[in-house]
Amino acid sequence: MSEINNLRELKSTRRKKLRRSIDAAGCGVFFIWAGIALWADLGWGIGLIGVGLIILAGLAAKQYLADSNCYGATKANY
Repeated sequence: MSEINNLRELKSTRRKKLRRSIDAAGCGVFFIWAGIALWADLGWGIGLIGVGLIILAGLAAKQYLADSNCYGATKANY
């Protein structure tokens, strides 16, 4: 039974690390986009649309990657 708990804890730890790295990547892309938008003088509308797309992409990545059956996990292993 402890082996199953250890496996669950390992998968949980991997998911947390993946979510943190997705958040960090999203933060980096946000600052890059903000720099490009300011440098190119794109305006508020385009800048905010870009920020919205970055947020949606980050949420989709979290949903798809972090909550999927990563690392060979199956529903029976949860």
